[in-house]
Amino acid sequence: MRSDRVENRVRFKIGEIEFEAEGSAEIVEHERSVFLNTLLPAAVDAIVRTRGMGKAAPYIEAIDRPAMLLSAEIDDSPENNTLVNHPLIDFARTSLYSYIKNLGILSDQDFTLIAAYYDEKKNGVQSFTSETVKQYYADARRGKSSNYSDLLQRLTQKGYIMDDPKAEKKIPKPYILTDAGIKYVEAYQPKENGSEKPKGTKAKKPRSKQVSVYSILCADDLNLKKYPEIKSQSTFKKQMLLTLYIVTTEGKGESFLVTDIQCLMTDILGLPASVDQINGIFKNNKSWFKTEQDSTNKKAYKRKLLQGAKDFVQTIIDGTAD
Repeated sequence: MRSDRVENRVRFKIGEIEFEAEGSAEIVEHERSVFLNTLLPAAVDAIVRTRGMGKAAPYIEAIDRPAMLLSAEIDDSPENNTLVNHPLIDFARTSLYSYIKNLGILSDQDFTLIAAYYDEKKNGVQSFTSETVKQYYADARRGKSSNYSDLLQRLTQKGYIMDDPKAEKKIPKPYILTDAGIKYVEAYQPKENGSEKPKGTKAKKPRSKQVSVYSILCADDLNLKKYPEIKSQSTFKKQMLLTLYIVTTEGKGESFLVTDIQCLMTDILGLPASVDQINGIFKNNKSWFKTEQDSTNKKAYKRKLLQGAKDFVQTIIDGTAD
């Protein structure tokens, strides 16, 4: 019996990073989805942090196309290969926080335009107000703007947004992106950090920031519903230890640098966590951690939870903690 099944193959390249998958349509689509939504954001983030976006080629170079395209035809023309509108972006599986994560430092105006564009692409929502923009800031874990109405007024004056012609007069006033605003977003290229330096100041040598091995995780990977809510814990000590306990128990890792803990708490769980707070827990509870020197950095140390720390977390789970 002869099989007529058509094998699919897709391969593309981002700078030095290459992706290739071959097999049935289901297998190729699964591998492509994992790469684009998990590995690619972490890889691009690493390039941004260590080299600066200006030195990282932002477009995907297609080498081979699949025998049967699994989604929309890929347009490899340079003008379409920006990080904000590349055809390979799966908006249904991308949060606003992840969407802007690799765009470098955004001004309030650029962020507002890009967030409105994202909302329109993902949810089909064209109209937005100052309250909507306020929610964009919250969704992106971005510090609040001092005046959302003034921000929108300035974008109106530049011609990037306009009053929504289909909406009735309301307060707050609804807006939509203009054609010029959409073109501005789709042509947007990330700016290098520190490209605009105040006069009379010395340029500081950029320091590379180590990318955490936990940066590929998301909150759903940790089965948080099985445990007490982390953000409702009364002290930072309880929040941090419960976080490390969950990651360890769920088999996602057992050794933690300070940068790892910041990544887990700040980037993944959306909780504040400073270096001083984390080191303070280590300093005041030395017997709860096994300390090992990091093999890649002699000045950094990894910590593992010992039984004392696990017993403390168990009192949080049991509801008997002080």
